[in-house]
Amino acid sequence: MLWIWIKQFFTNDILWFSLLASAMAQMIKIYLNFIHTKRINMKLAFSTGGNPSSHTATVTTLTIILGARYGFNSPYFTIAFITAGIVIIDALNVRREVGEHSKTMNEIFLETSWGKKIAELIDVKTFKELVGHTGSEVAAGFILGVIVAIIDILMFNK
Repeated sequence: MLWIWIKQFFTNDILWFSLLASAMAQMIKIYLNFIHTKRINMKLAFSTGGNPSSHTATVTTLTIILGARYGFNSPYFTIAFITAGIVIIDALNVRREVGEHSKTMNEIFLETSWGKKIAELIDVKTFKELVGHTGSEVAAGFILGVIVAIIDILMFNK
């Protein structure tokens, strides 16, 4: 029984192509950053935010493959579609706002005189600024997700 589960896990093309979309998005972030800065920043492989949205690419790939495989009226597609909507809206709104707030807080503590005085008295940590996505970053993630899903569909749909 365990062997069957392991085999199912490693032969689950829906899982692996969804993860591939995420990994591709992260590698594209490194490449685009390299073009801009002429430096390789491997930290981007594990960062949130940036272009394209890996979260959007992942859930888009998952949703489209499930719809194509099991029908766009299936419960699998419905669950993935609702989850994708939540993830994408979160990336555009909530996480984007957190990134903007982080940027403002960092400016206060690092660039104002009273912020610097407070930082001398207490241990002030900088906040992670790259958290959410712009609309174009989400759109790029969506397009990447569609492309990866189409490749899976062409390879594995019977």
